[in-house]
Amino acid sequence: MTVKAFISYSFTDKNKFRNFDKKLREFLKRNFNIVAYSFVFDFKKRVDNASLMKSALKKIDESDLLIVELSNKVIGIGLEVGYAKAKGKKIIYFHKIGSEVSTTVDGISDIRIEYKNISDLFNQLTENKGKILKNSASKQEKKSASPER
Repeated sequence: MTVKAFISYSFTDKNKFRNFDKKLREFLKRNFNIVAYSFVFDFKKRVDNASLMKSALKKIDESDLLIVELSNKVIGIGLEVGYAKAKGKKIIYFHKIGSEVSTTVDGISDIRIEYKNISDLFNQLTENKGKILKNSASKQEKKSASPER
C-alpha cells in the first residue's frame, strides 16, 4: 500500500532545500513506500494567489500525511499544517537542532524530530516508522474502499 505525503518547505528557503528534498523523497519511497509531493518544488503553473492556495489545499486533501521542515518559521506553512490537522492528517514536524521551535506547529504535530543532519533525520524517521505509518495505510484503504458517488 502506497502512502501519499505532502511536504511543506519555506518557499523563501527553496534553494537551500532542493537537494535535501530529493534525498528525503528517495528515502521515503525506498524505506516507507511513501510517495511525496512538495508544492514548493512540484507546482509549476503561474496562477493568481487564490488558485495557488486552492491547488495547495487540494494536494493536502489527496495526501495521507503532512511532513513539515520548519527550521525557519514562516506563516504559509502554519496555514498548511492547520488545514491538514483540521482534515485529520497526521503531521510530522522536523527542524534542525538549534533552530527556533514553532510552538503552534509543535502543539498540533503527531511526531516532532530535531535533527543535526540528514543522516540523523533518516535514523530518527526509521525509529518512528511504526508511528508514521500507523493509520496512514488504513486511511488509504478506507479511501479506496469507499464507493464512488
